[in-house]
Amino acid sequence: MVQGLLPLCLAPLVWSTLVPAGSNAAAATQHGETIAAEYFGSGSPINMWNTDLSGARSAFTTMKAEGFNAVGLVVPWGGFQTGVVPPRYDNVAFARLDQLIRLAGSLHMGVILRLGYEFDNNPSDQMPSSRFEAVFSNSAVYHAWLDYISKVHQNVASFSNVEHAYISWEDYWTPIYDATSASTLADRQSLAELSGYRTWLRSTYSLKQVDFLYSTKFKSWTSVPTPPRTSPSFALMYRYEDWALVHRLFEPAAARFPGLTMESRVDIDPIYTGTKVTGSFSHADTFDLPGTHFTGMYYSPYMGDPSSNPQETSTQAVAALKSTLSSMRRRARGQPLFIYEYEFVSNSPAVANDPALPPDQVPSFIQQSASVLRRYTVGYALWTFQDFNLSPIYNPSFTLGTSGWQVTGAQPTSLPGGSAALAMAAGGTAAEDFSAGDLNAPPGTRQVTINVEARATDSSPVSISVGLGGAPPQTLTASPEWQTYQLQFPASAVLNGSSIDPLTIDAGGAVDVTNVQVYAFTQVGDVLSVSGAPGVA
Repeated sequence: MVQGLLPLCLAPLVWSTLVPAGSNAAAATQHGETIAAEYFGSGSPINMWNTDLSGARSAFTTMKAEGFNAVGLVVPWGGFQTGVVPPRYDNVAFARLDQLIRLAGSLHMGVILRLGYEFDNNPSDQMPSSRFEAVFSNSAVYHAWLDYISKVHQNVASFSNVEHAYISWEDYWTPIYDATSASTLADRQSLAELSGYRTWLRSTYSLKQVDFLYSTKFKSWTSVPTPPRTSPSFALMYRYEDWALVHRLFEPAAARFPGLTMESRVDIDPIYTGTKVTGSFSHADTFDLPGTHFTGMYYSPYMGDPSSNPQETSTQAVAALKSTLSSMRRRARGQPLFIYEYEFVSNSPAVANDPALPPDQVPSFIQQSASVLRRYTVGYALWTFQDFNLSPIYNPSFTLGTSGWQVTGAQPTSLPGGSAALAMAAGGTAAEDFSAGDLNAPPGTRQVTINVEARATDSSPVSISVGLGGAPPQTLTASPEWQTYQLQFPASAVLNGSSIDPLTIDAGGAVDVTNVQVYAFTQVGDVLSVSGAPGVA
């Protein structure tokens, strides 16, 4: 088995068992190539800014030793600008962002920022489920978003190691998702107004032209709905989405954050007539953006897969990589590429049925891909440097005190090294509500896992009762030494369709508790495992 991924600046891209770690770290700077990996603290993308960040120096040092020269950080809109009308900011989140950028700089590492990231579990978020819809048509929300972009730039402008920032199509795809799922004419008519689609349509076409494009007759603009997903006219939704990404979002944001780029949608979307695919839509209008020097994209081996097999060989995967990147380079009018999300493996439920590289093919793919990546790109960022459990628990290590928790008979306490815990007396309780939907449980999930790191503060073991959703509580026995305990609950008691589920912790004696996780899915990146051990490709 081969352990540890070593980027080696794309030339060559190999595994650390084949070439000493970090041996080409300087070459990346010389060639101007950015080799990054996303960092999510001790948590996941949904809660990283409220997790324990005391391990950042160790993580960044390991990244650098492995050949990475930059760190990727998501900057969620809802986590940093918690209030929208009027704008209100989480100053702790900004302070923590400064801390990580400064730390990376001290290690001579760059930073890449993903602005406007969609997912965050900050309980102070004023519009957690609707702001990414409202930004397209609500003037107050739109200007709040622009204010957020300006605020982030003001905060990081003094850091010379912030190499670039970008927005991603993924975070602003809401109009397409909504239009795809709208099932009634009334829903589609309402969505046409709420999404800003009808306003764009009126500024682009005459009503007579719309009649032709829809193959129907409308009495007035107010009767024009979003197109049915099963109609060729749905191409208009994609055209509107690309226009909004470029002109409503990117260009105004770039004026406030100089050097901004965008991760564009690479996939070509099918156009249907009924259930039959009768056309396709390319998002090439988002590839060559004003003021940018490269085109941002994403890549997984399943993209451009030349085979029909569920698992492909490294040779097939490299051929797909070359085909996709060369095609992207042409569609981007010759601009070089930067891969913001490079996933050479992915176990995400969204791509579970797509072709993938089996483990024994990954090292060969890594080696063979080096020359292709160097030819077409100026670098890449791995989506995750370390595997993570996708847990929605807010403030899981109590580094922000008891924020997000309801506690009795308990108080936060500091631990050596900058970590924290909740010190619970006998009879003490701690509870937190969370959204079961944020577990992102794959279809067929049967169990939900809880991890609790705990120690009895006296010399005798202490029992802790843990409850989840509607399931009967379970008991663990904490020893006087720190240990991570794992409990499993039936998914039927948690993933039951309700929007909120409670987590409860009851102490039978004096005990310290930290790093509480509830999860049904572990994202694999194949670099480091959840525990920090080298990944196996």
